[in-house]
Amino acid sequence: MLRLLDISLARGVRVLYSKASLIASDGERIGLVGPNGCGKSTLFAAVLGELAPESGEIEAPEPDRIAHVAQDIEAVDETALQFVMSGHAPLMRAKSDYAEAKAGGDDMQLAAAAAALAELNEGAISAEAHTILHGLGFTDAQAALPVREFSGGWRNRLALARALMRPADLLLLDEPTNHLDLDSVIWLEAWLKHVRATVVVISHDREFLDRCVSTIWSVEDGTIRRYAGNYSAFEQLRVERLRQQAA
Repeated sequence: MLRLLDISLARGVRVLYSKASLIASDGERIGLVGPNGCGKSTLFAAVLGELAPESGEIEAPEPDRIAHVAQDIEAVDETALQFVMSGHAPLMRAKSDYAEAKAGGDDMQLAAAAAALAELNEGAISAEAHTILHGLGFTDAQAALPVREFSGGWRNRLALARALMRPADLLLLDEPTNHLDLDSVIWLEAWLKHVRATVVVISHDREFLDRCVSTIWSVEDGTIRRYAGNYSAFEQLRVERLRQQAA
């Protein structure tokens, strides 16, 4: 669930939009659209808690239940597979708890940590990570390479894969089809149809939005308006609304 309650957001002294009130239902697929510089990525930053709205409230899941694509990927030595699996926050916590219990020497704590780790089934999570990597164009050999050996475009794919690995109630995607080939775009479309989270997508790819979303949030007229349907339906509805206003 995501609720925008009469929010206003600004960049510097310029108000991007105000009095925006919208609700995203559980599992809803939303396309966030508008001209460049209108504040789409700023809204994502506000939802993530990276900046506060000028007024109003944003009700969103807890931070560890929001998945988004990191903008900057460091040239680390961990493998692509390890990097993607690190997006699975519950697994990372369980592994950390197990290592801490093992170092502490408390047998009961160690047994509990081991049971929690086993319940998550690291093997199944690894298999899911492989599936995501393959879907985004990585071979098994590439999955074993260090992140630092990949170019910027392929690191962006890794960042997307890592976000898709995160168990989340809300998934925020900013231009996810950038750097993807056609096969990877088709795979991503199919993947998003089965994700349980509410999904909000910023994209200039109209065909992608037509196939992936059922609602459009459009930044326009100093606020954000909701339109039912995909991007093509939105265009028709918006033209009709503007025609009625002109009349």
